[in-house]
Amino acid sequence: MSHVSMKKIDILSALFLIPVCVYVFWESGRWPILPDLGNPAWIPRGVAALLFAAGLVLLGKALTGRSLTLPERLAGADRARVLWVAALTGVYVVVIERLGFMTATAPYLLGFCVALGERRWMRLILFSVVVPVATYLVFDRALNVPLPRGLFR
Repeated sequence: MSHVSMKKIDILSALFLIPVCVYVFWESGRWPILPDLGNPAWIPRGVAALLFAAGLVLLGKALTGRSLTLPERLAGADRARVLWVAALTGVYVVVIERLGFMTATAPYLLGFCVALGERRWMRLILFSVVVPVATYLVFDRALNVPLPRGLFR
């Protein structure tokens, strides 16, 4: 069986990612600097710079013929798993603002892990609860980055 190259996908991904990173970097530089909080742009600018670099590496590898290869095209259960994760992520993006970060993220992570094949329920529940709580504590409480409140407004 022949291997399937990721070259086209890598090039398209990089060509999408690089302009988005440039836009985020540029747009976040226009944010006002509040006297008490400092410059709020350093987090999105840092993420944009790192993703920009990753996009350049991805593009470089693709153009020099060093893209990863898959043993075969996605089919059957593997394809279904990818489609379920994509659908679940789409629903998550739509409902997070209405339900709130904590209320939407815990079931999303649970469904995501189940779709990827995790069956150890203790690990699933622990992961689905600890990750949103830790993320909430770091961003909302420690860094004062507001997360969607949803039902808890």
